[in-house]
Amino acid sequence: MVVRQEEEQAGKRVNLPAVFRRHGLLARVLITMLTLVALVVAPLSPVSAWAEGTDDQNGSSATADAGDTNNDAGDGTDADNGDRPKQSLTIEQSTAVVTDTSGFHLKVMVANNSDKPTASGTLEVSTNALLTFISRADIQSWAEGTAPIPTPNEIGHVTVPAIPAGGTVTVNLDVASDRPALQVIETWGPKPLLLSYIVNDQILVNLTSFLTRSPDGLNTAQTPAMGLTVAMPLTSDNWQVNATAVNNLVTDNTGTGDAKQGAATSSGKPGTITNGKGENKDEKDTGTGDSNASGQLITLSEQDETAAQALAQALNRHRKLQVVADPVYLKASDIDPDVDGVMQPADFDITTYSALDSGKSYAKAGVTDDQWSADQSQTLYADEEGEDMQSAAKTSTYAWQGNAGWSLDALTKASEQGYSTVIADASFDSEQSDTVHTGTYVVNTDAGDVTVLKEQAELGKLAQGQPTSKDANGEASDAGRLARLLAQSAFYQMEQPYTSRNLLMTFSRDSSAVWIDQVMGALEQASWLNLTDLETMAKAEPYSVSDTVNLDDSGKSQVSAARTALKQLAGSRQDIMRLAGAVLKHSVDSDDVSSVVDISALDPQALARQDAAATAASNGDPTSWVASLLAAHDSMALRALSGSQQTDTGQRMTVATRALADTLLGKVSITPSESVSVFSESAKMPVTVSNKLPYAVSVRVNSITDSMQIVTSRTTDIEIPANGEAQVSFTIRVSTSGSTVAHVSLADRNGQAFGNVQNTAITSVMRISDMSGFIIIGFAVLLGIVGLWRQFNRKKDPDE
Repeated sequence: MVVRQEEEQAGKRVNLPAVFRRHGLLARVLITMLTLVALVVAPLSPVSAWAEGTDDQNGSSATADAGDTNNDAGDGTDADNGDRPKQSLTIEQSTAVVTDTSGFHLKVMVANNSDKPTASGTLEVSTNALLTFISRADIQSWAEGTAPIPTPNEIGHVTVPAIPAGGTVTVNLDVASDRPALQVIETWGPKPLLLSYIVNDQILVNLTSFLTRSPDGLNTAQTPAMGLTVAMPLTSDNWQVNATAVNNLVTDNTGTGDAKQGAATSSGKPGTITNGKGENKDEKDTGTGDSNASGQLITLSEQDETAAQALAQALNRHRKLQVVADPVYLKASDIDPDVDGVMQPADFDITTYSALDSGKSYAKAGVTDDQWSADQSQTLYADEEGEDMQSAAKTSTYAWQGNAGWSLDALTKASEQGYSTVIADASFDSEQSDTVHTGTYVVNTDAGDVTVLKEQAELGKLAQGQPTSKDANGEASDAGRLARLLAQSAFYQMEQPYTSRNLLMTFSRDSSAVWIDQVMGALEQASWLNLTDLETMAKAEPYSVSDTVNLDDSGKSQVSAARTALKQLAGSRQDIMRLAGAVLKHSVDSDDVSSVVDISALDPQALARQDAAATAASNGDPTSWVASLLAAHDSMALRALSGSQQTDTGQRMTVATRALADTLLGKVSITPSESVSVFSESAKMPVTVSNKLPYAVSVRVNSITDSMQIVTSRTTDIEIPANGEAQVSFTIRVSTSGSTVAHVSLADRNGQAFGNVQNTAITSVMRISDMSGFIIIGFAVLLGIVGLWRQFNRKKDPDE
């Protein structure tokens, strides 16, 4: 064991005699007095300043190393690599809640980031058994390594072997519950935890974290537990588009697969087309990864499907976790967890919608209000669960915050859409109170009262995998963040132990099953917390009732990405409607589609597998087919405008809608032709146009050359049958020999170009084919004869 050298300088760590740490009221009074003195007189310097053990050691502050590095006290070696400290500590495991029987376990990774090996040393772990944090600033300063708090109570130490340059080692510390190091903690709550890596009696690096002692087994007054609601949005941002299914939908070529997969049929309700495998939950696909083979148009990634199964198991283990599910995700993921409510379909970003204040732009992009209303969410969930509409109406609906904040306009729109309760992050109310309070607000809007459940800032950050500060190096790992989360929740309960409060904490959209297990398992052991449900929190006495919103704009959302996506989506949808109205022989406009079928009532997942060829053969009316194309486009558009801050899926969806439109227009194309040779003043240039669409088209074919002497006729109209070809001829006129290129292109009936351009080479070789040619030749011969006669009969000059 490495024995720390007692330091006498002010602000240095104080080692009290063992008798003071173990015995009597006098000892505790003296320790408390010394702690208070240290807090008052010690300079506000990094922990390493008072934790160093030698006079020649260089003091330094906590330094971030990719989010998980710590203080660097200096060891006399050469300059380290970049900004990384020469040594760093990372907490890999830690006992989040210490009880009278749990003991304490700590697993730490020690890294040597220098270019020289480090000798064997010791990792010492200590705390201050009598300390009680008195303010939020106090606990945050300790997390950032700037609070001069002594930790005289050693919990334990472990030998760290020599570490080669650039290497790491992992050490474990296990302390039994009956050890004096834990028995000395006689008060419950968060305690400072200091990890010191010592080599040759020199502290190389310190790391600050927390140890939270529960009231279990202590002779302390039992105070009421603080209410905490833990919720998570069950949704995804990893949507994929199956190119094969898109092509099948474009060509109506899915009849072969339907014999095996079963035909999809519409139930007549919005968003309720079955998948041909039965409507009961027990008859759903087993999720074996063959979703693309079955013709699903929009699917989850394989990684996300695997994660969904793990999530379902974790959610079943923790019934206190409030699950707010996206019904679109539930259907795609093929899981059936118990949910406490449903959110807007496809996690549509309501807050950005209101921030842009351009409903027309969303409609042009293919996203209407009906697609993300509370009624639609309940309907989709009821269909997924095989329930009737009366049961669906009983399902609670919650609007989850997107990338922008909940402004008054956003809350009004949410209320208009049927959402009476919304989930907000800490930006909702920027007013800073002295202590935490219930996160329930009621806002009066023109569309009715809206209950806002605001997340507590620090707990929310930690639960979503973020440190409370970039300088909180102990929170760089999951274990470190979990230790801080439990300490912070205990501190909030101790702030006002007899005041009734209900806080909200949420997981992120991409929280893993492992992380959820760790957090919920620890919270379920925290006897100072009462885990409540969303309904209880919504009915709690609101902290504020008003008709205004005090929104914190410091994290104002950037809506430029959404604006760009809307333009792209509007362009691809416009091209689909251009095909329907100005390319198809039997034109279809938006009014025709709306009068025949409600696009929002179509499920593109089923349409991708549906054989519409029978409909096409019976009446040749493309209206239903166009509606299915728009339904597919609009479903992608809805996912492209989700509330997740990740933009890769949004880009993927906009690219997919563009590809859908381009594929449709590309099905009508000009067949490449050979070069044309012209031996007279005029000739014909044949052009073949192919139509691989399941419906006849009527288009214009344009031709233009690069030469003024060799030209073609400009435009001709042509009709091409479904899945067929047709040919049209252009007249070539030539005034001289030479060559040029004819550029042949397609245009719709409105004259707007689309599709490929075919270049055809034209070569002209003039031949004599009429009397004018002979006259020209005769005149040339006559001129030649006259020239010769003059040459022989002219009078010569005497000098010649």
